[in-house]
Amino acid sequence: MKKIICLFLGLIIITLTSCGPKPGTPEAALKIRKDQIEKVEKKVEKTVSNIPNWCLNPPISDYAIAACGAGESANMNMARNRAVLDAKRQLADSIDSEISSRMEDFLKSTGMGANEQVKQASEIVTKNTTIEAKLTGYKQTKSEAISISGKFQFYVLLEYPIGKANKALLNQIKKNEILSTQKDADKAMAELEAEIEKRRKSKE
Repeated sequence: MKKIICLFLGLIIITLTSCGPKPGTPEAALKIRKDQIEKVEKKVEKTVSNIPNWCLNPPISDYAIAACGAGESANMNMARNRAVLDAKRQLADSIDSEISSRMEDFLKSTGMGANEQVKQASEIVTKNTTIEAKLTGYKQTKSEAISISGKFQFYVLLEYPIGKANKALLNQIKKNEILSTQKDADKAMAELEAEIEKRRKSKE
């Protein structure tokens, strides 16, 4: 009977050791790596499936720029701060593109685009306006927090009114002697402002 028990225990040990690679071998290291990858993939799949639809598809309009930011942390406030920072970075890039586009329209409207001095002035004004626009004017319109694997995943939607960007640009143009002395400068920007205001009202 004792021999049978020993034989049975031996079979169990052999079965258990044969279920996986021997610790310390390349096969064991490969299995650990594979398990880690699968764990990360499952976490990514879970995270993606929980992203709010308004974050995957930020609203597009003629009067505001929108950006969705995401942040993760074991602390919810930290997760929120990271999400806001992420969204602000995206907004900054969008505002930069918007300002650059409006400045090009402005130069075309006033017929000043071929002048090298004017081009240099416009670059300075564009840069200053972007810096000014990045600091103020955005507002938070939506937010959501979920818990994944013991951590908080925070999503936030920020919007920045295009009209404010245009006003900031107009202010910077007026401060620049080269651009502000052009007789059509105010008229060109006024037309841009009127266009934005018209589109804004059409959405109300």
